Amino acid sequence: MSQYSNPNLPSERAWDRQHSSYVWESSLRPWGRSLLFLIPLIVLSAALSWEAFRVARAAYQLDDISIPEIQKALREDPGNADLLHRLGSTYSIDSMETDQPEAVKYLRQAIELNPRRWDYWSDLGIACDFAGDTACSDQAFEQATALNPMTPAMQWALGNHYLLTDRPQKAFPAFRKLLALDPEYLGNTLRLCLRATHDPQAIYTEVVPSGHDAFPRFTFLMFLCSSADYESAMKIWAQMISGPDRSPDISLVRPFLDFLINHNQIDDAETVWSDLQHGGVLPPDTSQQAANILYNSKFESSPLNAGFDWHISNSSDLEFDLSDPNGYQGGKCLRIDFPVGRNADYDLVDQVVRVRPNTRYQLTAYVRSNTLTSGSGPRLRAVEMGCSNCVVQTSDPTVGTTPWHSIDLEFMTQPQTKAVKISFWRPQERLYSRDITGTVWLDNISLHAVDAPRPDVNQARSR
Repeated sequence: MSQYSNPNLPSERAWDRQHSSYVWESSLRPWGRSLLFLIPLIVLSAALSWEAFRVARAAYQLDDISIPEIQKALREDPGNADLLHRLGSTYSIDSMETDQPEAVKYLRQAIELNPRRWDYWSDLGIACDFAGDTACSDQAFEQATALNPMTPAMQWALGNHYLLTDRPQKAFPAFRKLLALDPEYLGNTLRLCLRATHDPQAIYTEVVPSGHDAFPRFTFLMFLCSSADYESAMKIWAQMISGPDRSPDISLVRPFLDFLINHNQIDDAETVWSDLQHGGVLPPDTSQQAANILYNSKFESSPLNAGFDWHISNSSDLEFDLSDPNGYQGGKCLRIDFPVGRNADYDLVDQVVRVRPNTRYQLTAYVRSNTLTSGSGPRLRAVEMGCSNCVVQTSDPTVGTTPWHSIDLEFMTQPQTKAVKISFWRPQERLYSRDITGTVWLDNISLHAVDAPRPDVNQARSR
């Protein structure tokens, strides 16, 4: 039998009836007796309502960050830790009212009332840093970190504290932990660390995440490039391509590679391109002839839209078919349709090519067309990179309906030229037959170095 037996309900009811005379009962029907119960409740409710109103009014006044308003709110509620914290923070950061000793005083008072608030301790650390009291700020941030080590804002404040006090080796672990907690801080963290330390190698080693996700590392490369620190960017790239990023996704490399090319850092871009080829990221250009220096010249593989491969226009006015079967010699070719009918400037396809200075080159392609309506038809164009005053060379345009035929141009590179942007280009028409519709086909593009102009080449025209 259980030691907790079932209750004997009939006998308990009998006991209740027998002892009912001992139970005191009082009726609430007379109004006087009712008031005896209601008055304390009314007084208590009024007191609670007044307290709620007082706190709400103080909180409302807290929204105004001016010091007089906060002090007024404190007179209403002198023991309010949040008000003391706001007053100390305002003294610390308000450019018109800055008073660091006052800031530290009120922040300490807030902590005395509520020592479990990590943000109170963090703000005290900031105020102490501004006051030049490193011992105070170290202690404050130690307490804040102990209370809340997993909040990104805490790690951000801690990293800033160590940078402000010239201790980057202590700041870097805080920032790395911050990025592990919240990758959204990546841009601000890299920008701050670079500005404060000017030590890209240390930042790469100790701050930038080293996991499987390569995005933070490529973001760091772009930060270095945007500050024109190409030397550091290439050193970091060498470590990446030989270490964690031996076979990077081309979508991650594209911004870095194109930035180098667009800013005429051709030597560095060529190094990156070569590394990608050696790493198997880029397919070998098996169709490239020794004399033809264009990459993927017959569009045998889908263009990467990156680096030294073809870039295809992303205009919604155009339609591209990279596998049209009606090529010049029976194979596949590129077909471009103009279905919309606009008078716009279109860089239809383009490729940046490494060239030698002081060298004559010939650019040739085969094209055909069907009912191209504009008098300004597509043509070849050569633009020397990094030479804003160089003459832009173009071939004759293709208009109307034509069978397969060759178009070409020749140009002489300048002494400073390292690369040329080759494109199939349609410029705006400035006279009549403005809007362009119809179709054009492009095939067998080649770029060769020549010793002298060939006599049968179509005369190239200046833009």
